[in-house]
Amino acid sequence: MRIVLIFVLIIIIGITSNTALAGWVISEVSYDKFGNRQFQTTFIQNNLIRYETESSVAIINLNSGEITLLFGMYKLYWQGSIEEFKKGTLEVFEKKLLKMIETAEPDQREVAIDLIAEMRKGLVAKEMDTISDNLNLTIIRTDIIENIAGFNAFKYNIAIEDSVVESIWITDSINPYIDIDIESMISFTNELKPNKDRNDIDGSSEYLKLINKGLAVKSQERNPHGGYYTTEITHIIETQINDEIFQYPPNYRKALLTEIMLIKESNIDQYNLKQNFQRAKDNPLYD
Repeated sequence: MRIVLIFVLIIIIGITSNTALAGWVISEVSYDKFGNRQFQTTFIQNNLIRYETESSVAIINLNSGEITLLFGMYKLYWQGSIEEFKKGTLEVFEKKLLKMIETAEPDQREVAIDLIAEMRKGLVAKEMDTISDNLNLTIIRTDIIENIAGFNAFKYNIAIEDSVVESIWITDSINPYIDIDIESMISFTNELKPNKDRNDIDGSSEYLKLINKGLAVKSQERNPHGGYYTTEITHIIETQINDEIFQYPPNYRKALLTEIMLIKESNIDQYNLKQNFQRAKDNPLYD
């Protein structure tokens, strides 16, 4: 399960209509069998979400649909809508490919030009619906129960054409996302995924029904390099969060995505540029 998506799905709208909105702080860890670990803290309050890792910060305002990205190393921030984010990201990839074209072999140059054309076409023609019901997907509740972050959770296996592709642990002891349009939340976050597939499990109606059962505290999917990739909640607390945490620091300067990319690219050598080219070729920004 994608780390960002799973936590967007646990956003609090309110405890009741007559009480102040509560905030939630969720800590999670993701790891694989090779010892790679990534930590993330998610802050949620009043339809505002802050995703914070060791290297990045993203803030989403669900009321306005505005995204804020913080770049602490450069004291810069970017802010805008989903559409502006997609266009800015496309421009970043174009600049990377154009830089590659300057010194590329003729055959690579042609492929890069074709990639740019395909990405532009994809941005214009990108389908907006994210719910897909054409998957031959089956969700099976097992008898396995684990205590995760203090909650007893049932394990569910998710299979496509009889092959288990993911397992997810759901607890019904807590359900912090009441009165929320799950479909809209998935649509919002999927639009942020550069390589989003309309057939993602996350967008299926069956998956939505599963998430609505309670809180997803753990997920596990097969790692193509071997073993599994696991995401697990370690702590979750309810508390009032200072509004400033959902804002960019006052000493940060607003910048374009392309400007930030140029700063970061200033120390990247030709080898890394070729690696970026190959990644774009293998997994283009817009399908």
